This record gives sequence, structure tokens and C-alpha cells, in this order.
Amino acid sequence: MSDYSEVMLAKLNPEAKLPADVYIFLNGKHVKFKEKGDTLSQEKYDLFLAKNVKSIYVESEHILEFLEWISDQKEEDIEDMVKNAGEENRGLIEDSLEMKEKVYEVFSDEKLTPEKVEAIQENVRDFVDKIKSDPITAQAIEAIMKRNDDIAAHSINVANLAVFLGMAVGHGHSFVLENLYMGSIFHDYGKAKIPPEIYNNLEHPDYAKWINDHPENSVKIISKSEGIPDQVFNIMLQHHEYYDGSGYPSGLRGSNIYSLAQIVSMANEIDNLLTKTKDEEDEIRYKKVIDMLTLGDGTKWDPKFFPRVTQAFKVGFLGDQKLT
Repeated sequence: MSDYSEVMLAKLNPEAKLPADVYIFLNGKHVKFKEKGDTLSQEKYDLFLAKNVKSIYVESEHILEFLEWISDQKEEDIEDMVKNAGEENRGLIEDSLEMKEKVYEVFSDEKLTPEKVEAIQENVRDFVDKIKSDPITAQAIEAIMKRNDDIAAHSINVANLAVFLGMAVGHGHSFVLENLYMGSIFHDYGKAKIPPEIYNNLEHPDYAKWINDHPENSVKIISKSEGIPDQVFNIMLQHHEYYDGSGYPSGLRGSNIYSLAQIVSMANEIDNLLTKTKDEEDEIRYKKVIDMLTLGDGTKWDPKFFPRVTQAFKVGFLGDQKLT
């Protein structure tokens, strides 16, 4: 009879080929889930998160090999991203991957504890301190965004983009940048907890209600933690509100929408669009983002952010030579 060792899912790249069979613990026994050479897949990764599954298992005779593979895989990912973003962005890339692991661990908890939220908040403070001394770059964001599409990765992508856009429109105070980052990390927490049978079925009769309620559900859960500023809750609650009143959950309009929530809203839609168009050439994808942002000027988002937002994205992601 085999012995099994636990491996934290947060440590795994869901698209990497597994070096050994992996198992899940189901109904009191270990059941083979994937074979050597398979991948977990983004879909299964998010399903595990929604089901509060934190670990997979490997036969103990293979655990050292498996842990070494995790370390090597992470280093390969970092080197690949550094190659694309430049050595000067290594620290930001490493910190973002560490943050992504922490976010997955928190999101996959069956019950979110104040201690876990406070730990994330402390990490955010440290991260923002580094960003202030060495500003986040489009090259780093671009490299990180191309790694994975799971919910935890999306949260980090949105956070990085929100800080990038926030600084572009003039926000430099640590408190503001921390709120942008923290609000971004938890903006989709409620969505991560939608039952998979509903979230993966657009035709489900309860689908629209769950989606519309996810900002409020996020706030209800996170608000149990002490020391989280109201600004973070406002970001989480209002990141789907639109300037013309067509958003949700409350249909807020104009200046009634918290301005930092508008920045996170833009960052959220940018990452969603780039994910949908990931198979297209980068220049085409980025121009689509600029078109989306331009169309949202005065309808989805407050005109006061424009043209600084579109200009920052053009220069950062397309470069001066491709601004036309």
C-alpha cells in the first residue's frame, strides 16, 4: 500500500507537465487524478479553489523529485519572464509570484480568517514600498500576465495594472496605492466562491444573481477582518459600477462612484480583454485595449482619467514608435 505526501496547490503552475502521478483525497482515500505528463489545467485549478481544495498528493517515493521539479519549474518561469521584461524587473516578478501563491492559499481556505487577510495586507504594504522606490513597469506586468489565467493570477494582474494606472493618473501616496492593490486582490473573492456548477453554466437560472452579487459577497466576507480601510471595501463593492449608471450592483452614476474603484474597473477589463485575445499578436491586442479604454471615456469611466490612462498604456505597452 502506497504512502502519500501532500503538496500545496498554490506552488504549482497548472499548465506545466507533471513529473509524476498526482492524487486527490476523496471519501477517505487517495484517488489518482492526473498521470505523469498531464497538466492540472487552469479550469481544474480554479475548480479546486472554488471547492476549497488546497492540496494534491504524490506517492511519497516521488516527493523529493516532485518538490525539486516545483523549484526548477518556478525558476524557469522566473527566468523566462525576466528574459522578456529585463533583469531590472526580476524583483517585481519574484514578488508577484510569491503574492500569487499567498492569494491562492487564502482564496482556497474554506473559511477566510482575519489573520490571513492581515497577512496579505502586510505583504501588500511591503510590495507597495518597493514599487514606490522602483516603479512598476509595463514590461514586468506584461511578462507576469502571460504566465497564467487562473483566478489568483487574475487578481495579481489586476492589482499590478491598477497600481500602474493609478500612478499614471497621479497617485503616489502609499496609502492610496496599498488600497488599490488590496482592493484588486480581493475584488473577485466572491466570484471565486460561486459554486462551479453555476459559474460554468451561463444558462443556470441563478447565474446572473450570483454574478451580480459577487461584489457584495466579497465585502461581506472580507469585512470580518479588522484594520481594512473603507476605501478597500468601496473598491471591491464598486469595481463593476459604470460612470453612465449601467453597472452593478447598485447602478451608481458619475461622481457617486469611488474613483479608485474606477481604476480597478479599468484594470479588470484590461486583463479580461488581454486574456481573451492572448492568441493574437501583442500589438493588435494592445490596440484593442486602447480602443476599449477610449470608448469607455465618459460612459464606463470618469473622463477625468483621460487621456492620461490611454497615453500611459500606449507608451508603456506599445512604445512611442507605435502611438499612431
